[in-house]
Amino acid sequence: MEEIIRQEKSGQRNLKMFEKLERLQLVSLPNLKVIYPDALPFPYLKEIFVDDCPNLRKLPLNSNSAKEHRIVIQGWEDWWGRLEWEDEAAQQTFLPSFKGCLQ
Repeated sequence: MEEIIRQEKSGQRNLKMFEKLERLQLVSLPNLKVIYPDALPFPYLKEIFVDDCPNLRKLPLNSNSAKEHRIVIQGWEDWWGRLEWEDEAAQQTFLPSFKGCLQ
């Protein structure tokens, strides 16, 4: 699996099913490259856990994604260091949210 939510060519997509998501756990998906190419509204998301997804380089978050609550992002330090962010503000917003996995 290379992507979780495919963006339609028309740009239209019903993403309501993810609005109540509280925890996103991605484990042993070595081919996963993207969850969704744009930031998604996750009003109830509390935690993202990523393990053994070496090609996942971007999370569907931007600096507005954490305005109402804090999202904990857990993964390995080397994965976190390779993440690509929409902009510097997004990276700074989620830096305090990262919790590294124990070795």
